[in-house]
Amino acid sequence: MKRYKFLFLAMIPAMLTVSCKKSAFVEANINPSTLTSVDPGAQFLYAAVHATNDFETYYDYYRAIMPWMQMITNSAGNAENFTNQSGNFNYRYGNFYGNVGLALSDIPHLVAKMTTAEQAARVDELAIAAIYKAYYAFYVSDINGSIPYSQAFKARYGGTLTPTYDEQQNLFDSLDLQVKTAVNTLEATNESTQTLYGGNDPFYGGAGDEALAWEKAGNALRLKMAMRSLKRNPSGVATIVQEVLADTHQMSAYTDSWVLPVGTAFATSTSANSNYNPTGFLAAAPLVNFMNANSDPREPIYYRKNVHGIYLGSPTSPDTCTDAYWQNVYKNDADTFSAVQHRLFTPDFDEGDGNGTGAGTGFYPLLTYAEYCFIRADLAARGVTTDDAQTWYTSGVTASIQFYDKEAQNAQIANYTPVTATQIINYLAAPGVAWNAAKAEELIACQAHIDFYRQPSEAWAWWKRTGYPNTTSVIAWSTLSSNGAFNTLNRRVSLTLLPTSDANYANQQAAYTQMATDPNFGTSPSDAQGRVWWDAP
Repeated sequence: MKRYKFLFLAMIPAMLTVSCKKSAFVEANINPSTLTSVDPGAQFLYAAVHATNDFETYYDYYRAIMPWMQMITNSAGNAENFTNQSGNFNYRYGNFYGNVGLALSDIPHLVAKMTTAEQAARVDELAIAAIYKAYYAFYVSDINGSIPYSQAFKARYGGTLTPTYDEQQNLFDSLDLQVKTAVNTLEATNESTQTLYGGNDPFYGGAGDEALAWEKAGNALRLKMAMRSLKRNPSGVATIVQEVLADTHQMSAYTDSWVLPVGTAFATSTSANSNYNPTGFLAAAPLVNFMNANSDPREPIYYRKNVHGIYLGSPTSPDTCTDAYWQNVYKNDADTFSAVQHRLFTPDFDEGDGNGTGAGTGFYPLLTYAEYCFIRADLAARGVTTDDAQTWYTSGVTASIQFYDKEAQNAQIANYTPVTATQIINYLAAPGVAWNAAKAEELIACQAHIDFYRQPSEAWAWWKRTGYPNTTSVIAWSTLSSNGAFNTLNRRVSLTLLPTSDANYANQQAAYTQMATDPNFGTSPSDAQGRVWWDAP
């Protein structure tokens, strides 16, 4: 991940310009002939700035996944039904089909309208778009299972209005091949002859070598996707891993992270995008307790001290959030619990320190170097590779702290003191962090969990895949119960049914019927405690 002047000074106006031209973008999608005047870079930028959206943050992250993963709680604690999945969930699905996937799918058609020489110069741009599109399709399928993909986004180019659904197992295979092909293309082309996205690429457009940055991201993405299938196809995963690691173009520092940097006008605590505002959410006790016990350098980045100058987490189980419990244990002091660190989410937040609103920058991680390290560590711990698991674990913890430390400075968190090398060394030696080969998988997963604070969907996925954290792990989760009954966490989306009048109803029904042949699918498509294909017991 590289930052550059475009992002600090001009990125948000560019985003707003794209937004102001929404009518033109819609017209382009209705009438493909108008796309001849659109540059592929404009479509890529549109897709890039939609890597996240405020409704996903507001509903999916703050009010669902982060409380489920015991990272935060509501200001009044977790309600009795907080593990239920509301109707306002799964915004990634609509974002893919209405924004990201749609814009990225236009790019090959835009390039195809160019001269032969221009097409030859756009090969790398096509490859980069393919990597990003594969990432988002994977992100959507991850919790939805089978989705339309191979036949999707083609209606106005002579394709069908009723795309079939790709089975998740087949989709994962095709996405891996898509990314593999794109990386090979990037590595094979002569960069001096290529027109890259540059300023239209907020992810890596400011990198010294944009193509190389995407090669590294693509290889990391292949490992990320492969990890999901470890229980289903271990030999296939081993083949992919061996193939990827044979390539020398790998992430090697936290600056290689795949991240969307944004300004204060994008992730704001006020105005139109105030859905990003995390005001009213509290630090969760399990994570705070672990951070306190091990002097985690990320604690002041994630949470704020309470009025008494300490970090204190809110209880996560509904049965410990009753008025009587709070009054007896915490004296009903509303200021007792630590709040989330607002500026890590909305850097313009007024922290009440007399300096007014913040002027820092925000970020949305897609795939960081720390995650890459934890993947490498987990693969080694499971014997998939001959790597040293401890080395990659140490690198992952270090990279996570360095990454968040830099983002805390970028966000201009009030009174923040940068992390020192000594703090990292001491943390790695702390009782709940120090390497223990006998607990390798647990330690790796728990540190990945902490790192995924700003990637809660990935924390959810790792919990499903590894079983960590849990009530007996080094990060000791609380047992969740309401009125004495155990709260069961969701494992996928509660799938909705198209009306019978919908043209694609039959294809959706066929997909759901196929998914239901898996005994782990659940009692019905709407059963969010059922599982998608990769999430095997």
